[in-house]
Amino acid sequence: MKKALFFILICTSVAFCAELSAKQLFNVKTTTVTKVHEGDYKDFYGKTMVNEESVKEITLRHDAFIQDVYATKMYMNVKKGEPLFKAYSAEVYTAEQELLSAQRIKNQMMIDSVMLKLKLLGVDSSVIHKITNEKQAFEYITITAPYSGYITQKKINQGSYAPKGSKLFEISDYSTLWFIASVYEKDLEFVKRTQTAELFFDITNKVYKAKVDFIYPKVDAKTKSVDVRLIIDNKELELPSDAFAKVRFGTMKKEYLSLPKSAVVTKGKTYTVFAKGEFEGEFEQKIIEARRLNNDTFEILSGLKEGDVVVSNALFMFDSDAQINGITQ
Repeated sequence: MKKALFFILICTSVAFCAELSAKQLFNVKTTTVTKVHEGDYKDFYGKTMVNEESVKEITLRHDAFIQDVYATKMYMNVKKGEPLFKAYSAEVYTAEQELLSAQRIKNQMMIDSVMLKLKLLGVDSSVIHKITNEKQAFEYITITAPYSGYITQKKINQGSYAPKGSKLFEISDYSTLWFIASVYEKDLEFVKRTQTAELFFDITNKVYKAKVDFIYPKVDAKTKSVDVRLIIDNKELELPSDAFAKVRFGTMKKEYLSLPKSAVVTKGKTYTVFAKGEFEGEFEQKIIEARRLNNDTFEILSGLKEGDVVVSNALFMFDSDAQINGITQ
């Protein structure tokens, strides 16, 4: 194997001047092949979004006029059972009066029939019981939140007319969030093997654990990446939607030889290092077998052993050596 020899020695005046300029040019720094015990990992990026399964709409099963609106603001956090608005419906009000008439004549079959009608119109059981107990029909019915969450859409105001079936509110539960990570095609098999990930957000120092939920069956032609969906537990509601984060997929820990990325020159499937030679200041260009683990690290498969010293800025050394000595692969 051809050697690239760099001697930082005091020779003749010409050699000495050449050696000084080489030393200044190359600024040789070294690193050591180390044995580590850890898992592989790869980093990608993405952001949170609302879990679509948690998004629910508030509609009415009858035409209505909106009176008082209690949920007045977007992204207001509402709890299940809290009042959202009051509404008047001629259809509901007529059914209430029918129920009271059935009570007065003590016709149980009619009572059951009208109570079912009110339930099918979406009137809450607590309201029906209030009508029967107080023997009074209410013009305005209070509509409460059927589940907890944030108001992510609001379509009504006081005085609005709401046709049956129209969306009045959208409520989204943020207790779990989706995280969409962009993963390069070539790294997809690695992600499939890991299945779990750690997420590092700019918005908080807390590290979140997540698991792979779905891999979208579509490749982005421009970025050559695939969207991977993860599920994040957000019960404390610390994370908002659209929060940017780095996601790290990792495998089980194992023992292997390691070098930093800067110490290895990659050309196609060929990996080259400059290993310390027999004499002081001598470095040998050496082809090795390696595998890139992540953005920072290579696993050394063969060609080096633990404790070997190599140049840490190998790419600069490789280019400079090629220019001075005409070294080619």
